[in-house]
Amino acid sequence: MRGVQAKFLSAAAKPGRIFVGTATILSLLVIALLAGQDILGAQSASRKNTLPVDKRVGDLEKDVMRLQRQADIFNLDALPDNLVLCDKKIPIFRGDIRERFERELFQLLENRGLLTIIIKRYYKYLPMITEEISRIGVPPDLIFLAVTESYLNPRAVSRASAGGMWQFMKETGKLEGLVVNDNVDERYNMKRSTRSALGHLKKLNAQLNDWLLAMAAYNAGPGRVREAIDNQQTRDFFDMYLPEETERYVFRILALKEIIANKERYGFRIDDKELYHPALLSEVVLEASHEFDSSILAKAMDVSYRTYRFNNLHLRKYRLPKGVYRVNVPAEKKDSFIKKMKSYNYIQCQ
Repeated sequence: MRGVQAKFLSAAAKPGRIFVGTATILSLLVIALLAGQDILGAQSASRKNTLPVDKRVGDLEKDVMRLQRQADIFNLDALPDNLVLCDKKIPIFRGDIRERFERELFQLLENRGLLTIIIKRYYKYLPMITEEISRIGVPPDLIFLAVTESYLNPRAVSRASAGGMWQFMKETGKLEGLVVNDNVDERYNMKRSTRSALGHLKKLNAQLNDWLLAMAAYNAGPGRVREAIDNQQTRDFFDMYLPEETERYVFRILALKEIIANKERYGFRIDDKELYHPALLSEVVLEASHEFDSSILAKAMDVSYRTYRFNNLHLRKYRLPKGVYRVNVPAEKKDSFIKKMKSYNYIQCQ
């Protein structure tokens, strides 16, 4: 994930509080408006016809609004002093921990467009992921690990070739029971990869007896975390010296949880009607006795091929060989899908 260097304003009043006075904001806005008026007044006759006055004023107003939004990022009455992740209270009162948290929080807040997309995707995939979290019995906060891994983009691929919403490497995916071959790559199956990732995290927590260490191990590998425990005489994530990427990883999960859980506080006001339609999918297991064209699956679902394909990114080919396949079907179309598939005598629904 690309980091953008955070811009910090000096703290005033109490330690840990970030303030931008109202007068400061108003001064910036007035300066911008006056500068804009000077620019408009200084236009020569030869340039008056370049842009209409209304257009220039409109552009100036947009610049002022942008300046206001940037100021609002830091115009917080106080940064949070009570943070919890996976039922563990974060000692945010410690200066070093607050500094590490603020680094991730402010860098994220600089990209409000991306955060808006992330918040909308969060609510899109929340029902599906919550269902698997309940099934496996793990902390609900683990959804924010997926947010951090891929911004909840099911098609995400990293430079290291980790794939899917949970960014599984091929070998790790196979170890967790995912099918990965030329025809099927279940790292991109939203439901199956979620189930496998949560199961993997549950195993890591059983090994390390700490969810923050399990998250760190998900990023760096359990061997790296166990090595740190053995050589640093601590099991406290916050006191461990780990690769910078891994240290930042857990704090980024924490920062994303804080922003999404308190989105209005950070200036994100999104109406329900603006949210994306929830991804409500049901899994149907098919067994084909010979090769078949995957377009019949889209037809039986009564959706476009793109919709079928997006919900089943793991089915990689137009023509699939005989075998067993897990197919994600829009929940409201499951019964009709199974009924229509019965017309193909070489495919059985299990």
